Amino acid sequence: MADIFPTEAYPSDAAIAQLDATTDQRTGLPYIAKGTGPASVPSYEIQYNRRLQRQNQRLAVMTEGLVVDEGGLKVGVYPCNYTLGGQHKRFAGATAQTVPDNDTRFVYIDSENTLQIAASYPVDVSTFLPLATVVALNGALTIQPDVGYARTSASALDAQIGVTVAAEAADLIAVTFELQDPAGNPLAQRWVGEVWLSDSDFGDLAAVAPNGGVSVTTGEQLGADLVTDKHIKAISDGNGAITIDVVDSATPTFFVMVAGFGISVPVSASITFS
Repeated sequence: MADIFPTEAYPSDAAIAQLDATTDQRTGLPYIAKGTGPASVPSYEIQYNRRLQRQNQRLAVMTEGLVVDEGGLKVGVYPCNYTLGGQHKRFAGATAQTVPDNDTRFVYIDSENTLQIAASYPVDVSTFLPLATVVALNGALTIQPDVGYARTSASALDAQIGVTVAAEAADLIAVTFELQDPAGNPLAQRWVGEVWLSDSDFGDLAAVAPNGGVSVTTGEQLGADLVTDKHIKAISDGNGAITIDVVDSATPTFFVMVAGFGISVPVSASITFS
């Protein structure tokens, strides 16, 4: 189905005339007054260039990551700041990137911050920043910006965490937290979580730590325990998983919880040692 575009109406001429010498508060952009000329103070040239400078500063935000036609079946990409996999990154831009004639190419930045011009986008939308679809036909390019998809693609900020509790083995119970998209599919990207043990569902720190300790076996612990064997911080492995081994030779019951940045707090089922 073809796109449908609205027909936007202008305000009345009288309403527009009342904008003379005012400033649009939403953008900070001024309207030049009727009658402004070379002898005005400031002159028309100064007022006009002031507006253009401020307007261009606003537009620079929209230009980040823009793919443009440089002629001769080559495209360039404006520099951009973006967030992927929970990390802030900067792409320095590119020029003179060749695309094949009579074909379609998809331009994106991969998880290594490298520009890719490929026959298709990756399947996992959480692993790349889409920039544009480029169609070359008889030496002419048509470029469809796709960076808008990045504002709605799956990321750590709209993800959830799945919890798996393994059976007890030799006084050890493993609890795995896996990053997932809203549909429950694994997200293979790194994230940081704070994990703590409690005596109750969504409760405070456990009164007594497990006597065999707590360790991170999938992912990597970040620094020393925040509270020994009760509260730690860890970064997931590349597949988006953090596994915590809890060891106790007695018969206590714990709940294991994790808080990820921008992610809702899940809790494990009770882990009862026997």
